[in-house]
Amino acid sequence: MPIRIGKNCIPYFVFSDMFVYKMKPAYRYGAATPWGGDALRRVFGKDIPDDHTGEALEASTLAGLESVLTDGRTLTACAGGPLPLLLKLLDARETLSVQVHPDDAYAAAYENGKRGKAEAWLILAAEPGAKIVYGLTPGTDVRALAGKDLEARLRWVEVARGDVFYIPPGMVHAIGAGILLYEIQQSSDVTYRFWDWNRRDPDGGMRPLHWDKACDVARADLRLSSTAGVVKPCEGGAVIRYLDTEHFTLMKLQARARLPLPIAAGFRFLTALGAGRLVQGNEALVFLPGETMYMPPFTEGVWVEGPCELLVSGPPIPSD
Repeated sequence: MPIRIGKNCIPYFVFSDMFVYKMKPAYRYGAATPWGGDALRRVFGKDIPDDHTGEALEASTLAGLESVLTDGRTLTACAGGPLPLLLKLLDARETLSVQVHPDDAYAAAYENGKRGKAEAWLILAAEPGAKIVYGLTPGTDVRALAGKDLEARLRWVEVARGDVFYIPPGMVHAIGAGILLYEIQQSSDVTYRFWDWNRRDPDGGMRPLHWDKACDVARADLRLSSTAGVVKPCEGGAVIRYLDTEHFTLMKLQARARLPLPIAAGFRFLTALGAGRLVQGNEALVFLPGETMYMPPFTEGVWVEGPCELLVSGPPIPSD
């Protein structure tokens, strides 16, 4: 297995047996996602475990929730170790808990050296009037609140298909009912739950809250809006660049017929929003809506054949 060195001196493993790998997701469901539904089956034909399946971890190297290749290998094994990013599809039949995530420094100090979590959402489908919690109202002092008092201080934003939202550490957030979305995030399971709407399980229990740590990291000053992205026409279609953050990039390829896939030093996750093909030389891979693929670093000469749309995410592009 050859190794190349990126511009930032990080070694990348380069695989020679295939140019891209289809993934099979791990799922979070049942009691772990009481807000989940069956949209992942209805919309994308996924073999979900039950009708309360909230998350398909399309590309994950989290222990116990690893996605696998179609040949049975884990993504961790294929990539030569854990990856810094994780990709999910989420179905919110009901509203999720109000959450906040720490940054890397706080998580390292208080969560046994784990990563923090920055993430981004792209809305795939939304019922009329569907909303997300996207921050707090101006002047909110979360430490002066208690439990349900937080509800009056939440900033709700109506969403529609195609909207993109960046969720930095410290941003109080929640996905509202009736939303199906794509999420790219740092590979971390650190989440602090502020409020869960007094939701109870069948036994009458409530999920734990993490009020003190949530107060530590919540930032009431964050005022962000959805991003429309920057559209760049190119051969065979267009590329929409949504986000270039310190942790990940997110773009959408709109292939009219045949569009070249941008080359990147880092790995890429490719998630199909329509049916199409990836082609490299004499090799081709057919993909269907909702399928996610892993493309190793430095993969060159790949074309997207449509018409279709493909979401592309990965680590930030190193600067010279």
